[in-house]
Amino acid sequence: MAEFRVGFIGVGQMGRPMVDRLLAAGYPVTVYVRRPQVAAELASAGAHVLPTPADVAAAADVLCVCLFSDTQLTEVLLGANSDGDKPRPPVIDALRPGSYLVNHVTGSPVLAQELARRAPHGVRYVDAPMSGTDRDIRAGRLTLLVGATAEDFESVRPVLAAYSDPVIHVGGVGDGQRIKLVNNLLFTVHLRIALEAARLGQSVGIEPADLARVLATCSGNSYAVALLQQAPPAAITESARPYLTKDVAVVRQVAEGLGIDLGLLGALSTWVDASDEPR
Repeated sequence: MAEFRVGFIGVGQMGRPMVDRLLAAGYPVTVYVRRPQVAAELASAGAHVLPTPADVAAAADVLCVCLFSDTQLTEVLLGANSDGDKPRPPVIDALRPGSYLVNHVTGSPVLAQELARRAPHGVRYVDAPMSGTDRDIRAGRLTLLVGATAEDFESVRPVLAAYSDPVIHVGGVGDGQRIKLVNNLLFTVHLRIALEAARLGQSVGIEPADLARVLATCSGNSYAVALLQQAPPAAITESARPYLTKDVAVVRQVAEGLGIDLGLLGALSTWVDASDEPR
């Protein structure tokens, strides 16, 4: 195992199991956590809790950021404020030459490239959006789509492999985001269709979990169908809505900026921000 000191910002639903797996793999991990109870839990688990995100960045050889959106990412890394408060010092400036900034946020490829340019001299930027759930992280089967130089990818891969498999090098900075956005648009459509199939099945007396169990061996199977074996349709919709609403909005913004027609995928992804989505 490489002697990397790992910093982690964004210890939430997805970030917490990542930190747990990093600690289990033997990496020294520093974190920033707002909630005292979570900070105490992580300290008991072996993480070193620091008082500010900038402190975490300054102590890290590899800084992993796992926030919800580009807005949060720019607020933390660049010190931008969307609420009108006094701007904070940019966390990105606390990174040391020779360190790596790994961004797990799914968002704009343009922002990914901007952050790579904005990073201090000698800091290597790794674009690494993820595909999967917190359950996948705990099982070590999260998929990472990594945009970076081949050299930087190989350097940080052991760290990423602590909580991800596969870790896929997809190209340069921004390419991870581009592929992830296409994936999420496609998954949104798959999920809409799977929920519609569940509703149709219920109308003829077949429960969603039973339908999914059978479809798992048929040509209509998909990752979205498999979710129906894990939770009721309403729970899946509630859990997926915030992420897919955000990601579909980013896809549309990027496509508009490039003059790209999303076609049928764009039309079928509209349910995530409608009031009559499948239940």
